[in-house]
Amino acid sequence: MKKIGLFFLILSFLSCTKKNQNISEALPIYWKSTLSSEIEIKDEWAYPSNKKNIFLKNTDEWVFYFVELRNLDSEHSLSWKWFNSKNKLYRESPEIKIEVGEKRKNIIAWDKIKLNEETEIGKWNVVIFMDGKSVDKKSFEIR
Repeated sequence: MKKIGLFFLILSFLSCTKKNQNISEALPIYWKSTLSSEIEIKDEWAYPSNKKNIFLKNTDEWVFYFVELRNLDSEHSLSWKWFNSKNKLYRESPEIKIEVGEKRKNIIAWDKIKLNEETEIGKWNVVIFMDGKSVDKKSFEIR
Protein backbone atom coordinates (compact mmCIF):
# COMPACT_ATOMS: atom_id res chain seq x y z
CA MET A 1 0.00 0.00 0.00
CA LYS A 2 2.88 2.36 0.79
CA LYS A 3 4.37 1.72 -2.66
CA ILE A 4 1.10 2.75 -4.35
CA GLY A 5 0.93 5.92 -2.27
CA LEU A 6 4.53 6.76 -3.12
CA PHE A 7 3.80 6.10 -6.82
CA PHE A 8 0.84 8.53 -6.81
CA LEU A 9 2.88 11.12 -4.90
CA ILE A 10 5.68 10.98 -7.51
CA LEU A 11 3.15 10.97 -10.36
CA SER A 12 1.39 14.06 -9.00
CA PHE A 13 4.75 15.83 -8.55
CA LEU A 14 5.81 15.09 -12.12
CA SER A 15 2.49 16.29 -13.51
CA CYS A 16 3.07 19.69 -11.83
CA THR A 17 6.54 20.26 -13.24
CA LYS A 18 7.11 22.52 -16.22
CA LYS A 19 7.06 20.83 -19.61
CA ASN A 20 10.16 20.94 -21.81
CA GLN A 21 10.56 24.12 -23.84
CA ASN A 22 10.76 24.12 -27.59
CA ILE A 23 14.44 24.18 -28.57
CA SER A 24 13.99 27.39 -30.62
CA GLU A 25 12.60 29.15 -27.54
CA ALA A 26 15.70 28.22 -25.57
CA LEU A 27 18.22 29.45 -28.14
CA PRO A 28 19.65 32.91 -27.63
CA ILE A 29 18.70 35.57 -30.13
CA TYR A 30 22.33 36.71 -30.43
CA TRP A 31 24.17 34.29 -32.67
CA LYS A 32 27.54 35.41 -34.04
CA SER A 33 29.62 38.35 -35.17
CA THR A 34 32.33 38.77 -37.79
CA LEU A 35 34.88 41.36 -38.88
CA SER A 36 35.52 41.83 -42.59
CA SER A 37 36.89 44.31 -45.09
CA GLU A 38 34.22 43.84 -47.77
CA ILE A 39 30.51 43.23 -48.26
CA GLU A 40 28.92 40.70 -50.57
CA ILE A 41 25.30 41.24 -51.62
CA LYS A 42 23.17 38.10 -52.08
CA ASP A 43 19.39 38.07 -52.41
CA GLU A 44 19.18 41.69 -51.20
CA TRP A 45 21.14 40.87 -48.01
CA ALA A 46 24.67 42.03 -47.14
CA TYR A 47 27.13 39.38 -45.97
CA PRO A 48 30.71 39.71 -44.71
CA SER A 49 33.35 39.04 -47.33
CA ASN A 50 37.11 38.82 -46.84
CA LYS A 51 36.83 38.02 -43.11
CA LYS A 52 39.87 38.97 -41.07
CA ASN A 53 41.14 40.79 -38.00
CA ILE A 54 44.20 42.54 -39.47
CA PHE A 55 43.42 45.46 -41.79
CA LEU A 56 45.90 47.34 -43.95
CA LYS A 57 45.04 51.00 -44.38
CA ASN A 58 46.88 51.15 -47.72
CA THR A 59 44.88 48.16 -49.06
CA ASP A 60 41.58 47.95 -47.15
CA GLU A 61 39.05 50.75 -47.43
CA TRP A 62 36.67 49.66 -44.65
CA VAL A 63 36.38 47.64 -41.45
CA PHE A 64 32.91 46.09 -41.14
CA TYR A 65 31.50 44.47 -38.01
CA PHE A 66 28.59 42.17 -38.81
CA VAL A 67 26.21 40.58 -36.33
CA GLU A 68 23.68 37.85 -37.05
CA LEU A 69 20.64 37.43 -34.83
CA ARG A 70 18.17 34.56 -34.69
CA ASN A 71 14.70 33.89 -33.27
CA LEU A 72 13.64 37.52 -32.94
CA ASP A 73 10.04 37.88 -31.88
CA SER A 74 10.05 41.24 -30.12
CA GLU A 75 11.53 44.71 -30.59
CA HIS A 76 15.26 45.08 -30.01
CA SER A 77 17.95 47.68 -30.60
CA LEU A 78 21.55 47.39 -31.81
CA SER A 79 24.47 49.79 -31.66
CA TRP A 80 28.26 49.67 -32.06
CA LYS A 81 31.12 51.47 -30.30
CA TRP A 82 34.53 51.60 -31.95
CA PHE A 83 37.62 52.28 -29.80
CA ASN A 84 40.94 53.33 -31.31
CA SER A 85 44.40 52.07 -30.37
CA LYS A 86 44.47 54.50 -27.42
CA ASN A 87 41.17 53.02 -26.18
CA LYS A 88 39.32 56.29 -26.89
CA LEU A 89 35.85 56.23 -28.41
CA TYR A 90 36.34 56.73 -32.14
CA ARG A 91 32.78 56.17 -33.36
CA GLU A 92 29.41 55.42 -31.83
CA SER A 93 26.82 54.24 -34.31
CA PRO A 94 23.24 55.42 -34.30
CA GLU A 95 20.93 52.93 -32.60
CA ILE A 96 19.15 50.56 -34.99
CA LYS A 97 15.63 49.48 -34.03
CA ILE A 98 14.37 46.06 -35.05
CA GLU A 99 10.59 46.22 -34.97
CA VAL A 100 8.32 43.49 -33.59
CA GLY A 101 6.68 42.83 -36.96
CA GLU A 102 10.01 41.98 -38.56
CA LYS A 103 10.27 38.37 -37.36
CA ARG A 104 12.63 36.56 -39.69
CA LYS A 105 14.77 33.47 -39.47
CA ASN A 106 17.97 35.57 -39.49
CA ILE A 107 18.70 39.26 -39.13
CA ILE A 108 22.05 40.55 -40.35
CA ALA A 109 23.17 44.02 -39.31
CA TRP A 110 26.49 45.82 -39.56
CA ASP A 111 28.40 48.99 -38.93
CA LYS A 112 31.69 50.18 -40.41
CA ILE A 113 34.57 52.59 -40.17
CA LYS A 114 36.51 53.99 -43.12
CA LEU A 115 40.27 53.61 -43.22
CA ASN A 116 42.34 56.52 -44.48
CA GLU A 117 45.74 58.11 -43.94
CA GLU A 118 44.63 59.67 -40.62
CA THR A 119 43.39 56.36 -39.18
CA GLU A 120 45.64 55.36 -36.26
CA ILE A 121 47.55 52.12 -36.54
CA GLY A 122 47.49 49.64 -33.67
CA LYS A 123 45.06 47.36 -31.84
CA TRP A 124 41.42 48.52 -31.93
CA ASN A 125 38.25 47.20 -30.29
CA VAL A 126 34.63 47.27 -31.33
CA VAL A 127 31.73 46.41 -29.03
CA ILE A 128 28.19 45.59 -30.10
CA PHE A 129 25.26 46.40 -27.84
CA MET A 130 21.82 44.82 -27.95
CA ASP A 131 19.10 46.56 -25.97
CA GLY A 132 21.82 48.70 -24.36
CA LYS A 133 23.85 45.72 -23.09
CA SER A 134 27.19 44.57 -24.45
CA VAL A 135 26.83 41.22 -26.24
CA ASP A 136 30.19 40.90 -27.97
CA LYS A 137 33.58 42.53 -28.40
CA LYS A 138 36.08 42.05 -31.20
CA SER A 139 39.69 43.14 -31.30
CA PHE A 140 41.43 43.88 -34.57
CA GLU A 141 44.59 45.49 -35.78
CA ILE A 142 45.12 48.30 -38.26
CA ARG A 143 48.54 48.43 -39.93
